[in-house]
Amino acid sequence: MSSPIRMQPEVRRERRLDLDTFRGPSRLERVILPFLREPTLWPILLVLVAHVVVFVAPLLVLAWRDGHGWAIAGLFVTAAGSVTASAMEIRDHRRPGGITALFAAVWALCGAGAWAGARSGLL
Repeated sequence: MSSPIRMQPEVRRERRLDLDTFRGPSRLERVILPFLREPTLWPILLVLVAHVVVFVAPLLVLAWRDGHGWAIAGLFVTAAGSVTASAMEIRDHRRPGGITALFAAVWALCGAGAWAGARSGLL
């Protein structure tokens, strides 16, 4: 009788899938980035930004001047959403992009609107 043929054990190689190559754009990017890329949507983006400024500027004045609890809570939630969205973009692309720039511009406009409203006596 002949000796049995020894076969080498099969070596399993673990394959690591790079999820960045398979992951598509996030939901946030699918919603916001078309407004930044498509010039025909810029008027709609301008109106949306104006609505956010009209909502957040009085919250800033109420929180700063009166220390109103609900205004502080509203600002906290709004700021947390902005920071989370920017962090998601930085995590996905490893650098700030259009969404982070948009949120920075909106917060700057909110601050300017709050300052102008408080200075003029409207807020």
